[in-house]
Amino acid sequence: MSRRRKYSPEGAKDPELDISSLVDVAFLLLIYFLVTSTLKKDETDLSIVLPTSIPTDNPDPVDPLAILIEADGRVIVDKTVEVGAARPKGSKPDRLPQLRAKLKEYKELADGVGSKPVVIVAAADEGNTQRFIDVVNALASVKIKNITMTGFSGPE
Repeated sequence: MSRRRKYSPEGAKDPELDISSLVDVAFLLLIYFLVTSTLKKDETDLSIVLPTSIPTDNPDPVDPLAILIEADGRVIVDKTVEVGAARPKGSKPDRLPQLRAKLKEYKELADGVGSKPVVIVAAADEGNTQRFIDVVNALASVKIKNITMTGFSGPE
């Protein structure tokens, strides 16, 4: 009697995968990214100056300039100087030449002492919008950019 051998096809073996080349490629990529990346500075190495530690060269900064726009269209600077009269509705805007001159003086003063000019514009809630726009245009014409806008309910 002859012995029978079981037939086993070659494909029945467990498949093998040679990953040595895959490991080589992974290490090459790792080395590439390590070499080409830049290291982030620590926060302690950044040159950050906190506001409390900034030495001031100018101990006396220029006070902010206050502009009040009344409901009737009057424009008052620093609660004392009236630079724009009341304007009837429908009339042409006067472009506030006195305000522009006052703002130009203020900007020259602030620039002279090395300070930033700051203007606070307070407009009456029931006032004319065009008058407010005239004041903002006057500020823009003398290149004052630090503006605080507020509202108030009426004359003080």
